[in-house]
Amino acid sequence: MRAFLAPAAALLALAAPVAFSPQAFAQSNTLKAVIFEDAKPLYQKTETGYEGFGVDVLEQIRMQANRSTVTYRLASSVEDGVGAVISGEADIACGVAFNWDRSTKVTYSLPFSVGGTRLLMAFDTAIDGTPESLVGETIGVVKDSQSAKVLSGVVPGATLLSFDTPEEALEAFYSGEVSILGGGTLWLAANSRIDKTALLPFRPYGRSGISCIVKQNNGKLLSSTNIALGQMMQAYMDGDAGTREMINRWIGPGSDVGLSQETIRSLYGLILSITAELNTAATPGI
Repeated sequence: MRAFLAPAAALLALAAPVAFSPQAFAQSNTLKAVIFEDAKPLYQKTETGYEGFGVDVLEQIRMQANRSTVTYRLASSVEDGVGAVISGEADIACGVAFNWDRSTKVTYSLPFSVGGTRLLMAFDTAIDGTPESLVGETIGVVKDSQSAKVLSGVVPGATLLSFDTPEEALEAFYSGEVSILGGGTLWLAANSRIDKTALLPFRPYGRSGISCIVKQNNGKLLSSTNIALGQMMQAYMDGDAGTREMINRWIGPGSDVGLSQETIRSLYGLILSITAELNTAATPGI
């Protein structure tokens, strides 16, 4: 992570024109976030607004960044959301899968989850998920998604049928328009039906970190985001009841995703052990 330092006088000079502007203060006190339509378990619309794992993550970041409110901009696609961050229309987007091309345009935070490309199909399918078993098959995907890019490379014998939104893709699958739906593991698991669907293959075709993104020159917000995410993951590992309840609601035991607490703890331990300070209990004599 690069840090850019400027002389104190220069910083004061830059700050002076906006220091007493009520409009500038109001804007700086609001965290402008991109959210993605029907990206369960990260975001889902309610009667009063939005909820999901991504909404709760943004709330942790809002508090760490000392912002008073979060406003949401609904993106029509991941690329639309990335573009909003690059242009400054939005400050942050959470729930974006890492890829190298995007990393040249925006800065990624610590990952707070890991995604992978898999396939959703009928539970009694004869397909085993290998590229060979998918030759001649049609797979529904969300247009320009990371999973669509992965599948175009690993299952060249299949035909990809693109849909503009996740909602349209899910509707096509459950209406029978397509018998196979490709996408991120979390999204597919959260929208699967345990008695009717299978999620294959067992190991995803490709994996990537699920992170927040900010504009490349917004180091202050990036720092606040990383601290908020690191503290959230550490609190989960430490057994903090409130943090575990928050995260388990969306991806843990009893949720549609259904990960075990040990699986989540192991993931967070791995992320923190290679990217940040990790607090662990000392074992005497070892």
